[in-house]
Amino acid sequence: MTEGNNLSSAASSSFEPLDSAPALLAAARRAGLRVTTEMADFDRSGLDFLVVHAHDEEGVPWVVRTPRRLSVASAARVEARVLDLVRAHLPVAVPHWRVFTDQVIAYPRLGGVPAVTVDPAAGVVWNRIDPQAPAAVFITSFAEALAALQKVDARAIEAAGVPTKSIDEARAELARAMDDTRAVLAPPEGVWARWQRWLANDAIWPRHRALVHGDLHPGHLLLDEEGRLTGILDWTEAHLGDPSIDFALFVGTFGKAALESCIERFEAAGGTTWSGLAAHAAERWAAFPALGAKWGLTTGNESVIEFSRTMLATIAQESG
Repeated sequence: MTEGNNLSSAASSSFEPLDSAPALLAAARRAGLRVTTEMADFDRSGLDFLVVHAHDEEGVPWVVRTPRRLSVASAARVEARVLDLVRAHLPVAVPHWRVFTDQVIAYPRLGGVPAVTVDPAAGVVWNRIDPQAPAAVFITSFAEALAALQKVDARAIEAAGVPTKSIDEARAELARAMDDTRAVLAPPEGVWARWQRWLANDAIWPRHRALVHGDLHPGHLLLDEEGRLTGILDWTEAHLGDPSIDFALFVGTFGKAALESCIERFEAAGGTTWSGLAAHAAERWAAFPALGAKWGLTTGNESVIEFSRTMLATIAQESG
C-alpha cells in the first residue's frame, strides 16, 4: 500500500549510494511506498541500477531500484521525462515511476517476461522466443512499437527536454569512440578499415532523425505467452537521433533475415525508411564494440571492456 495519492517526488540535489536492500526499502518508505521483500541482497544484474523485487500490502509486485553512480541518478531525471512522453504514444507498456528521488525509483512491475534472463547456474536463458528464428508475432509487434516510437513529433520531443543529437554529432561521437578505444581493443586492420568506410559513406547514412530507445537488447523486451512484445524497460539511452540504432541491436541479436522482415513490417506500420537502412544498421552493429569499450573505460568497468573484445572477435570473423 502507498501513502498519499502522488508518490512522485523531485530528485534531490545530493546523492549518496545505498549499500543494502534494507536501506533501499527504508528510503522507499520515506518516499511514501510501503513494500516488503524476501530478498536478502540486491539483484545486481544491471550495470546502472541495484534492484529489489518487492510486494506492497495488496500483493502488487514492485520494482524498486537505486542508482549505482551519481551519473546514473542524473540520467534518470532525463529518463523520467522520456517515459512521460512515450507512454501515450506506444502500443506497449513502459514503466510508470510512482517514486522518483535520486536514491530511489519504484514502479509496479510490468506484465510479461524478459526475452532474456540470466540464471546464476544456467547463464543466459531465452524466454518465449527463438533468437535463431524469431516468430512473426514478435517481429511484427516489435516493428509496430518501433514505428510508433519513431513517429513521435520532434517538437514534442524537444519540448519534453529529451536529449537530441544530430546525425553529424552521432558520426563524430562514433569516430571518437573508435579512436579512444583503439589501444584497448586492438581491432584488426580489416575491422578498422570497415569502420572508417562506414563513417565516410554518406550514401547509407540517414537524412532524418527520430526518437530512439537506444538500448533495445532482449533483456529490456517484455513478452507475453505467445512471444508478442508487450513492454519495454530501461529508457536511459533514449534520445532524438540516428533512427537506425534500435535496428542495429535487432540485427545483432536476430540476424539479417529477421531485420529485413522487421523493416518491411516497420514500413507497413508507417515508419520512415531509406534505401541504406539495412546496411547502415548492420555497420552500426559492427561498431558496437567501440561504444561498449568506451563506456567501460568511462565507468571503469573492465568486464564490459572484455565483453567488447569478445564481440569484436566475432565481428572480425564475419568481416573476413
